[in-house]
Amino acid sequence: MVKMLWARHGENVANLTGTFSYRVFDGDLTELGKRQALELARRLAAAGGDDPVRLLACSPLRRVRQTAQIVGSQLGLPDALEVDDLRELNVGLLDGRSDAHAWRTYHQVLAAWRAGRTHVRFPGGEDRKELCTRLRRALLAIAHRSAGTTSLVVAHGGSLRAALPCLAAKADPGTDLPLAAVATMRIDSSHPHSAIKLLSWPAISPRAAPA
Repeated sequence: MVKMLWARHGENVANLTGTFSYRVFDGDLTELGKRQALELARRLAAAGGDDPVRLLACSPLRRVRQTAQIVGSQLGLPDALEVDDLRELNVGLLDGRSDAHAWRTYHQVLAAWRAGRTHVRFPGGEDRKELCTRLRRALLAIAHRSAGTTSLVVAHGGSLRAALPCLAAKADPGTDLPLAAVATMRIDSSHPHSAIKLLSWPAISPRAAPA
């Protein structure tokens, strides 16, 4: 079993505008987001002790890469391994939108997943099985690369929360992963369907935003 930390990126433009950002929109960190990334690095350094992060991986989206660059530079880590499977939820035709109708559709899909109707998909996007398949693939690949050491994934909050029931047999935690906050997992990477155990999920986020 290997330890893996999953950190959400810092605040970015899409968080302020409520814009869905899977591929179409790819905004930068705000100044607050940069400070959040720096504080994340400081917390990780302080908590590392005898078990420091050895491997850094991230989603390819700009807000995540920028967060990972700040964290990696503070922790003295090599450049982050970019993993396309770590992207945020594939919301399909909602991507790049911020209107009320798009948000209603988004919440309807997630409500369907929580109710067990996991075949429901975002229009032109993914269903929950597809989400879980790509995230599991990413996590197992990173766990293999870590060679038994602790790794840090910098990615998104919405995708992990939505996938927890199938990834870790864990009910929806009821709150978003706050910006620049960290969830902790243990992963048995010895088998494609190995167990992923959620060890911790941080406190409630003051604002729900999937970007």
